[in-house]
Amino acid sequence: METATISYRVADFLKKYPPFQAMAEQDLLDLAGRGRVRFYERYEHILSQGEPHKHQIFVIQQGVVALWDEVNGVFELRDVRGPGDMLGVERFNGAPFSLYAARSSADVVIYAFPADEFETLLEKYPSAKQFVSAYSAVTLDHQTADERRRPEDVFLHDVVKAKRLVTCRPQDSIRDVAQAMRANGVDALAVVDADRRTRGVVTASDLLAWLADGDGTRDEPVERVLTPPVALAADTSVTDGVLTMSAAGAAALAITADGTPTGEIHALVTAADLASVFGDQPVSIIRDVHRASNTSELRALNHRARALVLDYLTNAHAVDWLRRFTTLVDDAIATRLIALAHSTRFARSGQAGGPSSDASCWAVCGSSGRGESLTRLAPELVLVADGSSDSMALYQRVVDLLGECDYLPRHDDTFDRHFFAAGPGEWRQRYKSWVEQPILNQTHAARAFFDLRPLERAHPLWRELDAAITAAIDRDFLQIMANDCVARLPPLTFFQDAVVDDMGEESQLFQLERNAVTPLVDVARVYGMAAGRVLGGSTPERFAMARTLLPQHQALFREAADTFSIVLWQQGRIGIRQGTSGAELPPSLLSRHDRQVLKSGFRVILELIQLTAGWSWLEAL
Repeated sequence: METATISYRVADFLKKYPPFQAMAEQDLLDLAGRGRVRFYERYEHILSQGEPHKHQIFVIQQGVVALWDEVNGVFELRDVRGPGDMLGVERFNGAPFSLYAARSSADVVIYAFPADEFETLLEKYPSAKQFVSAYSAVTLDHQTADERRRPEDVFLHDVVKAKRLVTCRPQDSIRDVAQAMRANGVDALAVVDADRRTRGVVTASDLLAWLADGDGTRDEPVERVLTPPVALAADTSVTDGVLTMSAAGAAALAITADGTPTGEIHALVTAADLASVFGDQPVSIIRDVHRASNTSELRALNHRARALVLDYLTNAHAVDWLRRFTTLVDDAIATRLIALAHSTRFARSGQAGGPSSDASCWAVCGSSGRGESLTRLAPELVLVADGSSDSMALYQRVVDLLGECDYLPRHDDTFDRHFFAAGPGEWRQRYKSWVEQPILNQTHAARAFFDLRPLERAHPLWRELDAAITAAIDRDFLQIMANDCVARLPPLTFFQDAVVDDMGEESQLFQLERNAVTPLVDVARVYGMAAGRVLGGSTPERFAMARTLLPQHQALFREAADTFSIVLWQQGRIGIRQGTSGAELPPSLLSRHDRQVLKSGFRVILELIQLTAGWSWLEAL
């Protein structure tokens, strides 16, 4: 590689692959001019495990290199690398020596470059450094090339900092307040006392409802109309503001000095104010769901919500707020469908109304129960009711209506549809048998039911069920659940456009749900149970509990939570784009950076499973 012609040829090769794609051509030419070509025959050692780092880093030009790890005298395959992949870069991530032995699996040609010069380029190009870091650790920083904005980084105050706050007093008349709104061109107004503490918020819709209901005159004090304030601090992110407003069904948010309803008010944020940040209005989507009169409207809103999610699902950081948003949307649609099914049912029967609110408890389980469903996969509904044929018919009707809203059907054949609707006593008995005899009753197949979450918060039937199950959990049950986690292992690596398992077998389809999402979910569920929260809770929340339970493993649980965000990001963006659940996908849809980050995540998942299935952690509790 001493001639200019060869340098150009090497630089042209490097430009095809990260991290070199981010580097200027002259820098690549300079690096290529200092490089050397090395040839290795099949089964020849390139690097030895534990040896000091060489003065070069290596880029595979052609051929296949296998990385092996010696564990207790046995060599285990850790990775398979091909053209464009690198060797020896772990030094830049803090490794004091070669972590694995590298051996050629075929005739291999490698470019060797001075390590110090490559390190200088990493400092010059942050995106290149980010890619190299993915060789050793899970990172959330990578983002897709089409990223335009990150609302999770925008503060609420930034949205309304130029907007004047209009206030009134509680004793002001409704007429005067309406005139003040029109004069100032606002659709919300803060009601404050003499110390500027917020008493409430009045919106244009509040005044319209007052007029429509005809409950009084326009000269009555506005305190008859105001609604309690939903308050947040000025440095709250726009995404948290959207989720808070949507969950509370509020038309406006009060920004106060301390983020509490009694604090001094600084500004009001309405759904219209948020339109400047979002292409669509998340709050209006959920509001329109509650007002929808048929499944055609709900179908359109379902598609609007997923389009918004895809628009902002540009990195793993966005997963947290978007999964919470889709949970609000799916819960709202399911709740609206239940109401529509009830109204249709009683209209046909000629009855005046429906059952009391305590007569039945609607809940969701699985990914819906954990609040982790980004795609259009149908919410997995559960009905705790009297168990009559009438309740079963209602359940089936609601599930059918979900299909009319263009949700994707679930294809889990373990339990038929009738199983998901039963009386409280039947559900208690099921959980009792799952906990007391988990092997005989195949509790591993019923794990999704331990993610149960009611659509109506703190429903009495759900509280009773939760208390009974929590009391039944013991150490023996936790050991069996922990041991079951080894049933789903992550892949070993990606090679070209195939995914490789720990036996070296290749597949053209990456089972993302089965081999990446499910292992993380199953392990996190075990630690949630160990922490005393059996039903409900998201996977990130359960990993947070694990950090409290086992502080000596905090770093691993943090990496596990990051890995979960990454796999959910990939599942969401590919599943929504393709109109699937994202449960499986061809590796060709993943960029080299995506694959490298996922490979680091696979190692985290395996380490997590080994820790959990080992049981020794239980002794530390």
